Amino acid sequence: MKKLMVLVCVLMLGIGTSFAQKGAKSLGVNVGYGTEIENVGIGAKFQYNILDDIRLEPSLNFYMKKDGLSMWDLNLNAHYLFHLTSKFNVYPLAGITYTSWKQDLKIEGVGSETSNKFGANVGLGAEYFLSNNFVVNLDIKYQAIKDFDQAVFTFGAAYKF
Repeated sequence: MKKLMVLVCVLMLGIGTSFAQKGAKSLGVNVGYGTEIENVGIGAKFQYNILDDIRLEPSLNFYMKKDGLSMWDLNLNAHYLFHLTSKFNVYPLAGITYTSWKQDLKIEGVGSETSNKFGANVGLGAEYFLSNNFVVNLDIKYQAIKDFDQAVFTFGAAYKF
């Protein structure tokens, strides 16, 4: 009986980590809200597990133009996956961001002003596997950028291949 319990535990651990294996890749889309820009953004992401529990995620997001202000950001974040169940993971995230803003100006002879800056990301996320290949996630991250800080709330979906 004791051997059977050990075998069941080992099998359950294997199921819990089956979705996050070294070399796993996924491609997805995001919709989010930035608190400083006070607007909705859409984006794309690629995820690659460099180790079973460590994943890199480059992403590109475009925020809708509002009051003459448009913004996009390029991010590279690392996730450390905690497998709570076979279908549910949580993760802290940390990374870097490159952000660009463009403000249309209503000054004669001056069309617009552009600003580009690097910053840091830190946050938390959770993901749920709807099937072996399809996952949905929620993230909240804080973007710390000189003269511009914001929280970003993101909902995403990805296909694992």
